[in-house]
Amino acid sequence: MTPIMKLVNALNAVIVALQELAEQQTKAEIATFEQIVPPSKDEPSETKESAEPSKEVSIDAVKAVLVEKSRMGFKSEVKALVKKYGADKISDLQELQYADILKEAEQIGT
Repeated sequence: MTPIMKLVNALNAVIVALQELAEQQTKAEIATFEQIVPPSKDEPSETKESAEPSKEVSIDAVKAVLVEKSRMGFKSEVKALVKKYGADKISDLQELQYADILKEAEQIGT
């Protein structure tokens, strides 16, 4: 094995060890925090499954619908919808708004 390969292997071992240490430290910090501030009964637990799985909407899905509606002749409605959500162009839309925008965009022209 060449000296460079030995060095690469040694560096890889250091990286793995540091990742394991960081994981252990994170778990210890979370445990300490949970002892100080126990989870509230009002807050949903990570282990509980929600009744409806959250449906994440991507900017690509929003763009696809808005572009299609524009091509169908609803360009002014699309511009108005984007403006309604405080943006000048589709790429300026906020990620938290994607699902709402998509829902409204799908209603354009129906």
